[in-house]
Amino acid sequence: MNNERLKKYPRLWVFFILVLFLNGSLCAAELSIAVASNFKYTLQKLAADFKAKTGHELIVSSASSGKLYAQIKHGAPFDVFLSADEKRADLLVSEKIASADSAYVYALGKLVLVSNVEPSNLDGRQSCKQVLGSNNLLRLAIANPKIAPYGHAAYQVLDKLGLWKQLQSRIIMGENISQTFQFVATKNADAGFVAQSMIDLAMTGMSMNRKGGVKKYACLWHVPTDLYSPIKQKMVVLNKAKNKQAVEEFVRYMKSSDARDIIVTTGYDTLDN
Repeated sequence: MNNERLKKYPRLWVFFILVLFLNGSLCAAELSIAVASNFKYTLQKLAADFKAKTGHELIVSSASSGKLYAQIKHGAPFDVFLSADEKRADLLVSEKIASADSAYVYALGKLVLVSNVEPSNLDGRQSCKQVLGSNNLLRLAIANPKIAPYGHAAYQVLDKLGLWKQLQSRIIMGENISQTFQFVATKNADAGFVAQSMIDLAMTGMSMNRKGGVKKYACLWHVPTDLYSPIKQKMVVLNKAKNKQAVEEFVRYMKSSDARDIIVTTGYDTLDN
């Protein structure tokens, strides 16, 4: 198509520009992602990198894995589900709502006890464990074990330590791990079991916003992984996903070394490490 012809037929300009616009629009897509609340910050970083590489934009909705699972069961129009455990993702596969071929453990979560209460004896990093036996511990925050994988892990820890019955009356439950962390951050709880990724994010934020150094919690206990079942965070593609090509690109991206680097630097492990 030459310039003389375009000048002779102005409408061809409009058609030509419209075709270019549509082609550009078809190259980029919006994907609706349901993500467990503990992984929201990491997904935001992944989304920025993914968009830079592909042009596709992620529309993120976060809540507890149990709540998101229920929404998906009731027809919520998500394309991909990033659960904080394997259970809900596997249920969606068994119920023919998600694709078995797409199932992938994208991260391994880490559980941490964070406390506003000082332990009685400081004998190293794990001394924070002593807070669980302190009379100063009046409110212990955990996520709801019935709907939040990190809450279930916290229950397992307390049960294995023989402290569940002793502390049950002092426990306050968050709907998800983000709310649980807020209980501790606002000192509405004396201590709480949260995701390592949330501690890393909080410390980063405090170091950026405080000139006088980072305000730390009284203590942290990185809970040994033999006290709770592995928190294998699994993703699945929903069968009703709209833009299959863009979804496939996202799945490939989540398995890439670039994605793994972001996941590890924000407080998780991966099976490929």
